[in-house]
Amino acid sequence: MSHVNSEPRGALGFSTPACAFRAMLGEDAAALLHACGVEDVPIGGLDLTPELIERVRAERGDAPLA
Repeated sequence: MSHVNSEPRGALGFSTPACAFRAMLGEDAAALLHACGVEDVPIGGLDLTPELIERVRAERGDAPLA
């Protein structure tokens, strides 16, 4: 979710969903994003491919999706 929420969106004035959420709700939004493990990913590090899910699951030791 960090990668999806770190992609700038034209509809948000090229801000990211996470940044817009924090701007609307302040510290409450920041705390919620932190609790859910959502972190800002630099634009050069964004990976929105299906391989990202497989890689993260492998890093956590989860079984591959069928």
